[in-house]
Formats: sequence, C-alpha cells, structure tokens
Amino acid sequence: FEKNCLNVIDVKYKFKKTFDKVSSNSKVYIKNCFAIALKLLQKGDVVGLINGPISKKYFLEKKYLGITEYLASKTKIKDPTMLIYNKNFAVCPITTHLPINQVCKKLKKNKIISDVLNINNFYKNYFKIKPNFAILGLNPHCETIDEVGEEKKIIIPAIKYLSNKRISIKGPFSADTFFSKKNLDDYDVAVGMYHDQVLTPMKTIFNFNAINVTLGLPFLRVSPDHGINITMLGKNRSDPQSLISSINFFKKIK
Repeated sequence: FEKNCLNVIDVKYKFKKTFDKVSSNSKVYIKNCFAIALKLLQKGDVVGLINGPISKKYFLEKKYLGITEYLASKTKIKDPTMLIYNKNFAVCPITTHLPINQVCKKLKKNKIISDVLNINNFYKNYFKIKPNFAILGLNPHCETIDEVGEEKKIIIPAIKYLSNKRISIKGPFSADTFFSKKNLDDYDVAVGMYHDQVLTPMKTIFNFNAINVTLGLPFLRVSPDHGINITMLGKNRSDPQSLISSINFFKKIK
C-alpha cells in the first residue's frame, strides 16, 4: 500500500446502469470483494474490515442468516457476536436474523455466555473499561404460562455463571420497560434474546449514529447498523452517518 493516500483495488463489476435495481447480478462482485478483504486481513496489512449495506436476499440466498454468519464461516469461527455499538450505549441480540418462531429453539445458555465474554473483552481491550451488562428476558414481563420458562432454564443460569466470572451483570429485565433514560445511564450494554427486541429501541434512540461490530472473528468487522434501502437507490438521499461512524471507529482504536 502507498501511504498518505486512498488505495483503491479495482474489482471488476459489469453493469449496464450505474444505479440499477438490486439483484443477484452483484453476487460475484461482492464475493470477490470479501475474498480480497479476507486475504489482506490474513496477511496483516489492514486494521479491520468495513462493508457497506448488502442485500442478504440476493447475496446469501438463504445459506446464511447474515453477513455476520457468512464471515464466521469463511474464518471458521463457530459463534460470532453481533454488537450494535454507540459510545454511550450498545446492544447485542443473542439470535440474529432468525425467524421469530425459531428463536426459542436456538436460544442457548452457552451462546449468552460466549457473547457476553466477547463483548466484555472488546470493551476491556479497546476502551480499557469494565462494562455493565443488562440481560433482558425472552418472554413479556419475564413470565410464561409454561411450567418452566426460558428465563429459569437458560437466561438466569447464564447470568449466574457470568457473575461468578466477575462480569458486571444483572437481569433478566423485562424488555418493554428497560430502555428508559436511567437504565441507559446505568448500563453499557443490553443483551436481548432476539434481533428486534434490542435493535428496534437502539435505532429509535440513536438513529444512524451507531455501528454494527462483529466480535469473535480473527479481526474486527464493522458495517453501518442498517441494511439496503432500495427506494433511495441513486437519489442521493441516504444518510451517511453510520458509515462515517464506522470509519471514525477505526481511527479511534488503531
């Protein structure tokens, strides 16, 4: 690489129209981009990876839940962690882009433990702080009509294990009342059991001023905390704040 300039690698992409509709035509181009990026990361020439919004529908073709899992498979990592991060607050969904009717089946004690430990190490290594974790329950008000709910079977045992490992952690909290200003001030990270449980309030509070960080990989991967917006394609109306935040994040930690 040349220093003090922007180095560009020309990855070939044949298209007829510059701002064409999103389709499977870009699949090979995106795959080649990731292959080059992973090669550079393996060589140790770069600090980390930032990718822009990608259509999971056309690129992943239902083979992976998301780009988080795609990169994990390419680096042979079993349990990556999705963290939606703002310097004032962050959230983590234990299950990511998973249909809601499959969440209970995939919710595991060990996954909660793995994600919390990954996030704890992230804050410790890059910001030199011990984060305060709030763990949300799965069911409304952390209650269920079942004899034993997920809170007692899975979530509370994970919290007890992590507390014994001297992680600053409390819960489970009812998700419908957790995101108050006081709790946002008292905690650094809220860990939810499924995607929309924590991403909906996070995006409502911080809008585009947050980034998606993948932890547990051999490198840091960052992307904007939102997906593609086909209705704005080619209209110069998209908000770049999350991409700018992604770039500034690496400037702060390098």
